[in-house]
Amino acid sequence: MHDRTIECDVMRPIHHILRQRSIMTRVLICIAPICSGIAAADQRATLVHIDDSRFELIREVETVVGHLVPRQAGYVATRIEGPIDAIHVEVGDEVVKGQKIATIDAEILRIRMALRDARVSEAKATLAIRRSELSRVRQEKNRLQKLKSSAATSLAQYDDAVQRELTASAREKEAKVRVTIAQSELQLAAINLRYAIVNAPYDGVIAERLAETGEYVKQGQRLLRLVSYRQLELEANVSYNQAIALVPNTPVPFRMEGGALHHATVRAVVPEENSRTRTRRVRFTLDPDTPYSNLAANQSVILTLPVGPPQEAVTVHKDALVHKGGKILVYVVRDNKALPRPVTLGISSGSRIAITQGLQANEAVIIRGNERITPGRAVKIAKPNS
Repeated sequence: MHDRTIECDVMRPIHHILRQRSIMTRVLICIAPICSGIAAADQRATLVHIDDSRFELIREVETVVGHLVPRQAGYVATRIEGPIDAIHVEVGDEVVKGQKIATIDAEILRIRMALRDARVSEAKATLAIRRSELSRVRQEKNRLQKLKSSAATSLAQYDDAVQRELTASAREKEAKVRVTIAQSELQLAAINLRYAIVNAPYDGVIAERLAETGEYVKQGQRLLRLVSYRQLELEANVSYNQAIALVPNTPVPFRMEGGALHHATVRAVVPEENSRTRTRRVRFTLDPDTPYSNLAANQSVILTLPVGPPQEAVTVHKDALVHKGGKILVYVVRDNKALPRPVTLGISSGSRIAITQGLQANEAVIIRGNERITPGRAVKIAKPNS
């Protein structure tokens, strides 16, 4: 009897522990479905990114291919004829305005200038003689005029003196003209001698050599082609609808190869339309901070041009658009659910597009994750930058 009492005392705590474990097991069995349901519901919520629709000014834009053109570019020609003594530059050399780039042999020109100088001296000497003759004849005429009333001088003698004065005066005027002619010829010779040195007419880079040392060139013959790369502009051929939206000083962004974004402003719309392409030429001035060192004439660029006047409209990000069943939808988040909204599209500009029907401003629209959304699907909004 005593042993049974001891056995009961020993087993009582063990039974108590087993009963507690049984109760905990039953509780866990009851809670498990609830927890798993919560977890499953959380797993079914789709992670999405949203962006609010907004009411703003929007202006339709289009991209147009343009190219860089130099404001100054052309051929440098010789102003005189003769053999080329030297060409002082190579293709690719950068030159500044007034820099010597070629020399024409000037030996004959120096001789011609010395000859013209001698002819000036000769003409001046002849003028001095004619003036002396005129002075002598004029004195003789004046003397006969005083004696005209006396018997010592006849009227015929006086008339002869007058004629001699007129002749001497004409010769003196002729001598003056010859001096002027000789001096002008001397100036022309000096100019031609100066033209023997060909200077760069503006800052630029030598793009082409068209003559070599030793060649005999005629007046006006091309020697080099020069391009001013520091005075570049943009040129693009645009449609009428684009042209009417481009007034002087309109800012226009453009991108070059490599994706670098720069800006320019409209300088002029050329009032001439290409009858074949129905386009007009527009010139744009580059911003002063544009890195000219990376630019080149005829380089292609992509311009973003406005089309028509700006409009007020509700806009969304283009990533919000979903095409389903021939319709265009956006998904609006309401009470953590994705609700489809058929919309009508308007004009677009950059990453934004106008919605003319189906959406109001300040609505949360899904822009990422909408490709796998179904109507009424539970969603979880991602944190910004996640």
